[in-house]
Amino acid sequence: MLFLICYVIGIFSFHYIEKASWLDSFYWIVITLSTVGYGDITPSSPIMKIIVFPIVLIGIVVFGSIAGIIVEEQQARLRGLKKSKQNNHVVVLGYNDASESAIQELKDRYDITLVDDVIDINPFMGEIHFIKGNPKKEDVLMKANVGNAKYVIIALREDSDTILAILAVKNLSDATIIVSISSIENIKRARAAGAHVVVTVDALAGRFLASAVFEENVVRFFEDVSTGREGYDIVEIKAREFVGKKVKDILLENYEEGLLIAVVRNGEMHIKPSLEMKIMDGDHLLFIKEAS
Repeated sequence: MLFLICYVIGIFSFHYIEKASWLDSFYWIVITLSTVGYGDITPSSPIMKIIVFPIVLIGIVVFGSIAGIIVEEQQARLRGLKKSKQNNHVVVLGYNDASESAIQELKDRYDITLVDDVIDINPFMGEIHFIKGNPKKEDVLMKANVGNAKYVIIALREDSDTILAILAVKNLSDATIIVSISSIENIKRARAAGAHVVVTVDALAGRFLASAVFEENVVRFFEDVSTGREGYDIVEIKAREFVGKKVKDILLENYEEGLLIAVVRNGEMHIKPSLEMKIMDGDHLLFIKEAS
């Protein structure tokens, strides 16, 4: 309010006392209050010079305060102290190599909030939101606005922490929960806790390591199609536009756009489906397409 009052007084004073145009008066007050002071337009009357003194002092104080607020806001965001206001976003619990790769894949498509209690600053400043805190605590999850999240990815270091985080998320959100589990024996526990998708990272890594011994190019293939950033990507789409068509027709008509490799019907995946299989409403189709 003080800043606005100074603007109004400065404009009217300069216009009537210095006989300047409204445009010059507005230009002068902006330059003066911002403390830039080009000097191309200056007051000449003693009364106007007296009025200028408090205006300049207030400009210095207000601009200094604004700069301090901006810096404080940026520091709060950098250090994960600001509540997320995102909706239909992806909440990632835990920061490690797996979650970092997931964020890299998703940050161009979704708003993301990362929650972690180990790191101190946002590793993707300006690209995602960061909350510093224990990802198993409901009050921390509420800061991440998990209640309005579309997906929650849990990639904590310990399976026991992951299961506790699943339970905490289930109490607050209907989001699809995707978790990383290290031990195969904990898969059932994670699903019983409420996880919708369970990925056994260590088991997958072990299979790839074994395959690389005698099927190196198979590993290279999966490395290519597992990222949507370059090369090729496996994408899932709803079958609306293909309902009633046979698999062989889709293969021929859409080959240039992508290769149909599987049909998911009632939760069952048909890899390399029959050429005569007709697509039904509710099916999901998996294509290999060039990454965009």
